[in-house]
Amino acid sequence: MWEQLLGVGAGRVHVVSGALIFQPGQLGMIALVETGVVRVFVTTPIGRQLTIRYSRAGDLIGLVGALVGRDEWKAEAITDTTLTVSTIDELQQATAQRPDLRWAVAEHLATTASDSVRAIAEESAQSTTVRIARHLREVSLRGQGGRPVAHLSHQRLADLAGTVREVVSRELISLRREGVIATAAGSVTVIDEDRLAAIAAGDPPPA
Repeated sequence: MWEQLLGVGAGRVHVVSGALIFQPGQLGMIALVETGVVRVFVTTPIGRQLTIRYSRAGDLIGLVGALVGRDEWKAEAITDTTLTVSTIDELQQATAQRPDLRWAVAEHLATTASDSVRAIAEESAQSTTVRIARHLREVSLRGQGGRPVAHLSHQRLADLAGTVREVVSRELISLRREGVIATAAGSVTVIDEDRLAAIAAGDPPPA
């Protein structure tokens, strides 16, 4: 469906892990995620990052910003990512030819708004431990040994969870002592997936 909306002018791009999908001031661009994981986020007035959602294959990003003409919503590649990129003008041309597709755009915007409000509410209500566990689960991919691995630094995890590096380091030490994770330079390996899922859900530790 989104391929039809993006129009004939869409092009494929590859973005390396850690890079922004849309550069500052680059308005009117939208992208369809083909492979990889993308984080959509905003930066608060005090400089903290607030993660809105994670997008994966088949998800459209950039539509809200392109329609309103502002770039407060940013997107970064959590993993090496492949995208189909187009412009808002091409989207408008596509919906002019296929008016029935306008409902899909409306549904996407409504879902994005709902998810954003829920994400902000959940983040504000949960402890740092829960937030870090959630983001670890979101960005982890299966490694060669079959275990989920998050390839990121303490600072990047702090950005994802909207906290500071020192807090992340303390929380990771605690999770490692409990046998939930193992850490190495630039990566976190999940050892106990069930326990990490329970922590992310806000469940108390076993007695």
